[in-house]
Amino acid sequence: MSVPHPTGWQARMRLWREVVILAFGSIRMNLSRSILASVGIVIGIVTVVLVASVLANVRNQVALLFRELGTENIFAFHLTGDPYAAASEREAQRKALKPEFAPVIARLAPSVREVAVQIIVPTVIDGRPLVARAGGAESDTVLVEGASPNLYDVIGAEFAAGRPFTDLENRAGARVCVIGASLSRALFGGRSAVGRTLQLSGETYTVVGEIAPRKGGFFGENRQDSVLALPTGTVQRRYPGVDRTVLYIRAKPGVREQAREEAAFVLRRLRGLAPDAPDDFNLSSADQIIRTFDQVSAAIGAVTVALATVSLLIGGIGIANVMVIAVTERTREIGVRLALGAPRSAVLQQFLVEAAVLSGVGGLAGVLLAVLLGLLASLAVTGFSAVPPGWAVAAGLGMSVVTGILAGYLPARRAASLDPVEALRYE
Repeated sequence: MSVPHPTGWQARMRLWREVVILAFGSIRMNLSRSILASVGIVIGIVTVVLVASVLANVRNQVALLFRELGTENIFAFHLTGDPYAAASEREAQRKALKPEFAPVIARLAPSVREVAVQIIVPTVIDGRPLVARAGGAESDTVLVEGASPNLYDVIGAEFAAGRPFTDLENRAGARVCVIGASLSRALFGGRSAVGRTLQLSGETYTVVGEIAPRKGGFFGENRQDSVLALPTGTVQRRYPGVDRTVLYIRAKPGVREQAREEAAFVLRRLRGLAPDAPDDFNLSSADQIIRTFDQVSAAIGAVTVALATVSLLIGGIGIANVMVIAVTERTREIGVRLALGAPRSAVLQQFLVEAAVLSGVGGLAGVLLAVLLGLLASLAVTGFSAVPPGWAVAAGLGMSVVTGILAGYLPARRAASLDPVEALRYE
């Protein structure tokens, strides 16, 4: 009875199985050396995966934050950047926008549905930080803002309890306020804040509304949750020197870019700019801000990849050294395999697989460590997630395996090209 010969595919699979078994056996025999060789790989992959995780999750939170403010909205401010940040030297001489511009833009810009007003009050007034107090509780992280009655409708803010300001309260400069979820917890604990009073800058205000927790933010924190909002009329009465005004221009559906052009035209007229003069104000939208953040993230990612590449290069050199030593130590073994008829390609594949496995295990350890650090960060920062996305895990593992193959190629080729006779004589 004849024994069936294995097909070409079966022979290749058996050869690959033997190659993998030999590679893992070699790594186990020199475990401590293998671990030391893969440290650089671990560090590089942890860096890439962890930073990618943080950037991806922060980007999602930032996108959610600004989309929460309205995808059809245009934000007008006299400076570029965060309204709470100090003006740059280049823009320091710009004059602030005025709340009175809002009804003019709404009237003269056909594509604009309505315009809301927000006035940013500095956190320090006359050398004293603003502190909100209610009974024995206080908050020195409060952010005081003026808000027009229609602001909450324009930005889509939901009320957990209470209501927004009325036009009458705004015109009268009434001592009423709307507070964010974090500020409500700090001052009133778990109780409803509506109808209660708090003190700010020596005046008492009645809470008429409490905003539900806002979505998105930076590292689990949304600044709007710490806001104490007063009617714009109240801010102008109580803090007459404050002029940091942000206009929320709500476009009619589907014509946001047209509304932006119309708003820019009206603002130029209101600010008396010459036809050839550049704009002395900034108009932005949610997707524009997100694109800017993506550009910053890409730059940070590029720097991270560069640093990780250095670490992977060091790890690759370590793996190459280990493979050179392995080839030298197993010269007689290689000679025996070649003398018994093993293909040179099998020897080459064995050492390439050994290098790839060694580097891949380091990459897997790096991914697991990055996941662990991400989970710890998520537990430490409420509302923040640093769980690696699937593409970051795949990229980390792929980079580690490729690094191992590149680092192990020259030693593997040297092993495959040995003369069997000379190799058997090696002592």
